[in-house]
Amino acid sequence: MSAAPDPAGTGWTRRASGSAVLLFFVLSGGLWLGSVLSWQLGQPEFVVVLLALAAFFPLAWLAVGMRTRPVWALQVREEPTRVADAVREAVRDRHPTPASPVDVGRGGLFRGCNPILRVEEPLCFIGIFRSPVDASTTVLLFPRSKNRESVDRLRAAIRAGVGPSR
Repeated sequence: MSAAPDPAGTGWTRRASGSAVLLFFVLSGGLWLGSVLSWQLGQPEFVVVLLALAAFFPLAWLAVGMRTRPVWALQVREEPTRVADAVREAVRDRHPTPASPVDVGRGGLFRGCNPILRVEEPLCFIGIFRSPVDASTTVLLFPRSKNRESVDRLRAAIRAGVGPSR
């Protein structure tokens, strides 16, 4: 699931992680199931409350998750090795270190990325993913820092180093 492109027009898009989307479906289904069970038990006031919650709460949860823990993606039509070299060069002054998917968290978001880099300032993880379907390479940026200006500068540096996007 992806949102509109970055307002700066740099080619980066904000994405939702798979676990956030899965949680959206679980919350929606659970609240709807609760309303059906309330109806069967003859509790119409709970049906109304649960349906109202099902209409707004999962969407609000997903929006807050995308806003507070964004995953940025930049798609380029280049070979992964060339993109990885360009990203390393762009973040060279920030002292990137190799990382594994487990370092990122549960590892699902960066599964299939090679390489994965950890940058200390701002604290974030960068992964290079080659799509098996087409000839595009995706740069994933998962910031752990709350310093938005620093993350924006890092995104701009990576974008400038990688070249034209899709």
